[in-house]
Amino acid sequence: MNETTSVALAVRSTTGWLKSRFCASDRRHRGRLRLGGQRLLELWRIDRLLVTEPWGGAHVMMRGGRHLRPALMLITVLAVSVALGFLLLQWIPHQLADPEAKQLKPAERLVHLNTVRGTVLQTAAGLAVLGGLVYTGRGYVLSRQSQVTDRYAGAVSQLSSDNLDARLGGVFALERLARDSRHDVASIAQVLSSFVVRRCPIAEPAPGGQARGSERPNRTSQPPRSEPDVHAALTVLGSLGRRTRVELSEADLRGAELDGLAFEGGEISRSLLRGADLRRSFLREAELEDTDLRGARLEGADLTAARLPRADLRGAEMKGAAFSDCLLSSARLEDAWASSVSLRGADLFSARLDGARLDGADLRNATLINARLGRADLTGTDLSGADLYGADLSGTILVAADLRLARSLTLEQLRSAVLGQRTRLPAGLAHLLDDLGPTNGAGSGIVIT
Repeated sequence: MNETTSVALAVRSTTGWLKSRFCASDRRHRGRLRLGGQRLLELWRIDRLLVTEPWGGAHVMMRGGRHLRPALMLITVLAVSVALGFLLLQWIPHQLADPEAKQLKPAERLVHLNTVRGTVLQTAAGLAVLGGLVYTGRGYVLSRQSQVTDRYAGAVSQLSSDNLDARLGGVFALERLARDSRHDVASIAQVLSSFVVRRCPIAEPAPGGQARGSERPNRTSQPPRSEPDVHAALTVLGSLGRRTRVELSEADLRGAELDGLAFEGGEISRSLLRGADLRRSFLREAELEDTDLRGARLEGADLTAARLPRADLRGAEMKGAAFSDCLLSSARLEDAWASSVSLRGADLFSARLDGARLDGADLRNATLINARLGRADLTGTDLSGADLYGADLSGTILVAADLRLARSLTLEQLRSAVLGQRTRLPAGLAHLLDDLGPTNGAGSGIVIT
């Protein structure tokens, strides 16, 4: 049985079946259909013998198996086509045909069956088109994933290059990839964060410098904040910060320009942000533990619910910033410019605010236990519900401040503070009017409610 004979038998059987389809007699049609099936079965047996017979068949397959494969594939395709044709043109139409059609004349019954066949073929064509679309869509998704993987690997390799232009290209490639593939945003942010931390490490203290503790150690190197690749990476991270968590712990970012960027929930603990520009930045729920923010610009920044225990904010400009529900325990805010800042519900336990400008600030329900507010300016500040237990108010300016609902406020604290016009005190301290002297600004302007 050679290839030509196999193909001839398959074609002859298929042709016989196609001719029988148009026969008006169902009995004659079924007989020829059985004959065609028998021929295909015989052909399959012969091919199976040729392939599996341990003596002559195996010898033929070894010597000419390469030529038999196309014939076997053709036979398989023809067999599947015959089976599908039988299902679509015979079995399914007969199953869907109206039972009363059996009472019709042969010609009318044939017309009815042809109508059903047309409907079946249209449905099959629609399903085939739908399957093709699904297959094409799946192929497109796989191809796109492969392209994304290649682009990702190429961009990451560029970040480790010694060439500045190559590193910049890698950063911008990752930015474009983050826009095209939202599923990769988290990993892209992690890669860029690692790049920034690696490029901006915190230098070791100089010999004789102070160890890490209450004071920051001296640094021996200049921060690489002016490098274009670092600035570009920080800008990209700031644009991704609303969608994923950014990790920039223990990075030297002194003087970095981060204005208007978002690092919501970011991990920036133990980093150096001295003199950094963080105006209008978005740092809600960020972790800034032990972070150096001396002289940083935080005007209009949103640090709601952020954690800044032991953070150093000396001399920082914080006008109009939002620190509501923020953790600032043991933080240093001496000489900070925090006019109109919102510290509502903030935890300032043992915080140092000596000389800070907090005029017009919102300190409602804030925790100021053991806080140091010596010489701080709290003019017009709302301290309703604030806990001032053990707070040092020596020289604190409380002119026009609202202390009516302040908690744990004592007479000794008020005597050491500077009171003046429109200072509103708790009703329980009404007798203070008679005891106040001229040195603390007392007078008829103090309001007792």
